[in-house]
Amino acid sequence: MADMEDRVALNVLLDFYGPLLTPHKQEILRLYCEEDLSLQEIAEQLEITRQGVHDAIAKGRRQLVGYEEKLGLLRRYRALTAEAGRCLEALNGVSAGGDSAAALARAREALERMLRDA
Repeated sequence: MADMEDRVALNVLLDFYGPLLTPHKQEILRLYCEEDLSLQEIAEQLEITRQGVHDAIAKGRRQLVGYEEKLGLLRRYRALTAEAGRCLEALNGVSAGGDSAAALARAREALERMLRDA
């Protein structure tokens, strides 16, 4: 179970910071996280050693974690989407008439788009 959770967490970091890695590391991590291939399967597919795959994954993971520690994009993304969700919940509890109703509807729609596209 922990291995799958680690892969999912690594995959999320890869989504945010993958372009900062070399194409080779991106491909290895993509095969590992998204395709759920074993180290041996990746090694065979890329015609490198299993140890090379292991080292690339370990180094890529360290780099991705380091980027998150320095830049915090994932942390900010999660905070913003959580806050947008709370705003939407608050708006859903408000009712108004006239021009205010239209403004509330636009605000709800905007927040729903933000959360859907996030």
